[in-house]
Amino acid sequence: MDELLRERDILNKNMLKAVSATQKQIDLVKLHEQAKRNLEEEIQNYKEEAQKQRKIIFQLEKERDRYINEASDLTQKMDSVGVCWPLAEGKLC
Repeated sequence: MDELLRERDILNKNMLKAVSATQKQIDLVKLHEQAKRNLEEEIQNYKEEAQKQRKIIFQLEKERDRYINEASDLTQKMDSVGVCWPLAEGKLC
């Protein structure tokens, strides 16, 4: 009888250890899932920010091209009327 009680106590103790280990694993899984969700959200935010920056870059490039064309047109107009361009060393005609 004592042997059965001892065996029961050992089995209960082992079961409690297993339950504790299982709970630890469940907690770790939950923690990893939360970390995964946070990283996915952060990645999505970076993607959205990159898209915004691509749009800004595109607009700036369009603006740059417009200014280049405008400067070229003005240069041609001024050259056609014979306007001299001032330089640091003197004038360029």
